[in-house]
Amino acid sequence: MTSLAIGSGLPDQPIPHAMILPVGDDEFEAELFCRELNLFLEATMRPRLRTIYETRIHPELVERLGREPTRREIAKAMREVEVNKLWYSLRTQTQQAMYKVAGEIIERQAPSLKQAARNLENGPGTLTLDPDLEIPRYMQALDTHNLQGGYHTEREADDLRAGAIYDRNMTVNRMGMQGALTDDSGITMSGWIESAFPDLKPKRILEMGCTVGHTLVPFKQRFPDAEVIGIDVAAPCLRYGHARAAALGADVHFSQQNAETTNFPDGSFDLVYSYILLHETSAKALPNIIRECHRLLRPGGVMMHGEAPQFDELDAYTASLRDWDITCNYEPFMDTIYELNLEEIYRDAGFAPGASFRHFIPSEHVRKNGVDPRITRNGGKFFVTGAVK
Repeated sequence: MTSLAIGSGLPDQPIPHAMILPVGDDEFEAELFCRELNLFLEATMRPRLRTIYETRIHPELVERLGREPTRREIAKAMREVEVNKLWYSLRTQTQQAMYKVAGEIIERQAPSLKQAARNLENGPGTLTLDPDLEIPRYMQALDTHNLQGGYHTEREADDLRAGAIYDRNMTVNRMGMQGALTDDSGITMSGWIESAFPDLKPKRILEMGCTVGHTLVPFKQRFPDAEVIGIDVAAPCLRYGHARAAALGADVHFSQQNAETTNFPDGSFDLVYSYILLHETSAKALPNIIRECHRLLRPGGVMMHGEAPQFDELDAYTASLRDWDITCNYEPFMDTIYELNLEEIYRDAGFAPGASFRHFIPSEHVRKNGVDPRITRNGGKFFVTGAVK
């Protein structure tokens, strides 16, 4: 990772690859402001809300209900607490401000970013787009993560804006909290696969819902002899992801496909995985995706999905914190997926009883760099679930 010193007492700008371009002092200052406000809300203010719940709201609920409250009852009650209302409002406004700042930067840089992508279009790696691919209804119906038009909308030919906004927000706005390349998830998950399944030796790997490749590239680095492919329905993210991977010298392949029905042959992968994909889908799509994972895996192959923990792994108050994501961040399927019996869905898809797993994996970035896990949304651990075929 290289840095650009810009003076004015500001820290160096993260410039980890050729697809993130430097900006002026005012723009970078605005990005830092969004980052610091978001960090304050998540790491400082949100823990204080639990004290309010435990000392006032919980006793009131237990007295009224005559039992312990559910996560939905907790969320409903907390929505009436004035300081929690303020938190919801500020968290949403901060996110919108972050998109505004990043969006204006990317809009101004669009010609330069397109040229940078053209300079990198010959790889390594490949990009395959399908202009006839139907975008799933669950993506068209909502502006995922409050981003207007979501990540799939194309506003012009060769559009890569949504991918650039995603990478810039994750890399600059979070200032290395997930590593310089925002790849802690990929480094951690690929490392766990290598240690948990030492005999796997994958030769062909597929990531479903790869976005811009933050998790994809580390799997190629971990398994350099494997063919590594990432699929997504969002062409702007795939265009950007291909250029980003090429800038990093990563020989990975991006293909525009729906994870419910891919064009790969039966039994053509040793490892199929995703990271924070499943909760962005739907009750109808999820079983289809799991069945597709089973179809694509060779005997002995591994399916793994990195997600937020299932609600049965959490206490009711912690589970209730997903209410902001569900109601304000346009991720309604969270309300369902984290209550599902995933192991049962795996069995229905063809995986043998007893072949599934759940695991919390300590973050490599947190472990190696002494990061305070309290400032991370996942508490310094990645939750994975899956099964062996």
